[in-house]
Formats: sequence, structure tokens, C-alpha cells
Amino acid sequence: MNRIRTILFYPIFRFIIFFSKNKPLFMSDAERWCKWKGKSYTLYNIFNLLVIYKEFRNLFYYRIGFYSIFIRWLLPGFDHLQITTKRENVGGGLIIQHGFATIISAQQIGINCKIYQQVTIGYNHKLEAPIIGDNVEVCCGAKIIGGIRIGNNVVIGANSVVISDIPDNCIVAGVPAKLIRKI
Repeated sequence: MNRIRTILFYPIFRFIIFFSKNKPLFMSDAERWCKWKGKSYTLYNIFNLLVIYKEFRNLFYYRIGFYSIFIRWLLPGFDHLQITTKRENVGGGLIIQHGFATIISAQQIGINCKIYQQVTIGYNHKLEAPIIGDNVEVCCGAKIIGGIRIGNNVVIGANSVVISDIPDNCIVAGVPAKLIRKI
């Protein structure tokens, strides 16, 4: 069934990608998703990901912006995955695994980040949002709150609460998050 849906929707998605100004970012996301899922990086496999994975669909709709209203009804994404960060402030290669109950409201997100389910990245009471560096992995249930900076190559452990700056190349965990190890 997924193969048939992929073939039927292929021309529509190809047309929309062609006209989207965020095509390079989406293609970077798609390439990383294909690698992560063990698929070759082909247009067919990209569209197969769109048909199978709702979280990838949400990311696709986020990247194409306005054009998503024309196709969202064909293949709906997750209602409980919200990305409110400005499109131009999110680097390519973003992976959102599962995406259940995930809210992403960062000021900026670097390239090749991976975000798991039930993650909250958001504002504090002063309406300050975090800045997330490159190659950051945010594990399930983690909360990153306020106008803080998360460095490059950081792993944030499951259910951690990050309320202060995190330096580059480290692993943090706990409530509040503390440095566990330098990488």
C-alpha cells in the first residue's frame, strides 16, 4: 500500500520541492534521513520516507511553508509535533525521531541535529529562546528552556532539564543538567 501511495503522490511532491525556496535544506534533511534509515539517497526513497514517516512529513511541510496547504490533507503529519522556529534559522540535516509530544521553539538550530520524542525546546518567562549548535542530540523527554546556548557536538540525556549554557563537545544529563563527560 505504501508503495502505491508513494508512486501516486510522487509527481505532486516533486513539483512542490522544485518550487520551494528551502529545497537545499529539505534535501539535506532527506539525505540524512535516508542514511539514518539505511536507504540509498534517491528521489523514490525520499518520497517513500514521506509516505511512511509522519515526523518526516512534518519536517517536509515545515520546510516548504505555504505550499504545504495544498498537500497536507493528502498525507497528514503529526498534530502533536510543533516547530515554531523560523525556517531560515534551522540548519539542514534535522532528524526528529518519533516526534510525539515534541515542541521546538528555538531561536536557532544548527546543522545535523537529532531530536527525540517528548522534547521541549522553548521560551522562559522572559520570552527568551535557546540557541542550539551543530550536531546536537536531544534525547527523549529533555527540556531546554530559556535564552541559553547549547554548544556543538553535545548530547543531552533523557529527561534532562537544561537551564544554563552547555559548552561544546560534552554529554549532559540530570535535573538540572550537569556535565557528565567531555567528548
